[in-house]
Amino acid sequence: MILTERDKALFETTKRLLAQVVNEGLCDATVEICHLGETRQLCLHPRSGSEDASLVRVTLKPGIVLATNDNHVISIVRPEYLQPPIIARNKDLYDRDPEVILECMKSWFILDISENIIKEIGRELRNCADNQEKWLQIARSSPKVLTLNDPSVSWEKTLIYGHPSHPYHRLCYAQPPLKPVHPEDITSMLTPTLAFISVPRKDLCVTGPFVQTLQPLLRRLEIPETSSDRVVVPCLVQQLPSINHRFMDVDVLRMVNDCADAQVSLRTLTLRPELNFGYHMKLSLACQITSALRTITPWTTQGGHMVTEILEKFLPDDLWVFREVAAVTGSQSDFDAAKHLSCILRDSLESRAEANGERLVVAAALAQTPYSIDVTYAELLFGLNSLSQKQEWFRNYIKCLFELVLPPLVKYGIGLEAHGQNIVARICQQTNRVKGFAVRDFGGIRLHVPTLERFSVDFSSLPPGGAILTHDMHKVWSKVHHSLLQNHVGLLLTALGLERATGWGITLETLEQVLDPDGDIHGKYLYEYFTQDTMPFKCFLRMRMEGKYRDYIERQVPNVLLTDSPRWESAIAAYQSSLQYT
Repeated sequence: MILTERDKALFETTKRLLAQVVNEGLCDATVEICHLGETRQLCLHPRSGSEDASLVRVTLKPGIVLATNDNHVISIVRPEYLQPPIIARNKDLYDRDPEVILECMKSWFILDISENIIKEIGRELRNCADNQEKWLQIARSSPKVLTLNDPSVSWEKTLIYGHPSHPYHRLCYAQPPLKPVHPEDITSMLTPTLAFISVPRKDLCVTGPFVQTLQPLLRRLEIPETSSDRVVVPCLVQQLPSINHRFMDVDVLRMVNDCADAQVSLRTLTLRPELNFGYHMKLSLACQITSALRTITPWTTQGGHMVTEILEKFLPDDLWVFREVAAVTGSQSDFDAAKHLSCILRDSLESRAEANGERLVVAAALAQTPYSIDVTYAELLFGLNSLSQKQEWFRNYIKCLFELVLPPLVKYGIGLEAHGQNIVARICQQTNRVKGFAVRDFGGIRLHVPTLERFSVDFSSLPPGGAILTHDMHKVWSKVHHSLLQNHVGLLLTALGLERATGWGITLETLEQVLDPDGDIHGKYLYEYFTQDTMPFKCFLRMRMEGKYRDYIERQVPNVLLTDSPRWESAIAAYQSSLQYT
């Protein structure tokens, strides 16, 4: 089936919607053989007892096997398992539009959701699809296949499909007073215009040597000087209306075009090499991208320097840290106002990588395919031409990753948000081997306070109420399980076609080797937690329907780690008795 770019964009959002609806238990799902032959379809329909007889059918890719009980799907459905066509409402209605499909399914949901919320979600899904179409156009206009000779920032732009499973994978909703973001605006957001503004020092909370660190860049860009009672702060021109709405004394000193490129997150920038500025800039942006408003809270700006010190002290040498050296944010006691003017200066690590003969490649890029090529970058870069080569490479990759990420979790209660966007692979340009990793973006990590306090870490300087600190070790472990195993490892396995080729078995075996549950009592506790029969699955749609983001809604599902294990049957049985949300 040949799809237009518009069709592809619609289906990218719709397949995430359908998978999430099944995974969250918002409907029932069965697997049926299509009457046209051996093609198998995933059939979504109302939960048992409903009088609604409608359903939505979508084709499963060849070779996909879903665990079922009485033909009801009980395993995780990944969006990449699905392919067109979609048939809605028992009719020959072929429609890939996620807004239309949501309308078909709305009466099935077990929640009492207002019609207005459903319409809002529909518009947001349409926004994702519209933006995805533009991302496909951008990719088509720059079809180059990258190599390790390409700079790190080029790898940031390979993630043209956004989040691998969130239905809001390409959402970009501006919050007033910002202008609405239209698909045609995305190109300019990738090479944004910067504004350098002067703000009274009393209106800001400065952490670390912000002024001194920024000074060389200001001189190179010929930014006018300001008085000693004011601070020069870079921001996105796009963000200026939001800043002016909350800060009464702001002078724009200069706007600068074509000096920076956006990374995956869009709000973090890599400065052009000719500026010789060895730091990334992470800037507030009052746009909802996937599930969150991408402003930067004082908790993050004020905590970044301390978190950097903790990570540098306790992480292994081969897990580099994108050090957050300085930051600035608003001084208001109302953090919801203060967060709209924030800037973090973060080490770029480029010079360190070059000195080591390495290229920094955002890990999620390895699971991506270049435009119009059905081969992942992992296969291209590392010459993975056979199943055995993929399995061996994957084994080495996760062994290196687990050996760096998991010991700090066991020993110190440091839970890194280790999904593929926050972990950067360090690849040797001479040998094409992954030598180690680097970690960035600390707003989503979890630190177990009692454990770190035993190692003389003092958290008293941090503002109270931040999300990264917890006294509950299970919250730390759960965050790592979601980001590292469900997201990072799951995405790579699916992309390489290893999920049903002992990929989860390799993962479980490697996890046991690294945690050594027979010889390390603390490793045993973590191993037992990671290998429970069921695992919590984050319910993105329910969180949106109930207006929650930080307060997670989760559902217990069979633990994918046990897919290739003799314990899979017990995982299914445990799932059957757990059918509830937490």
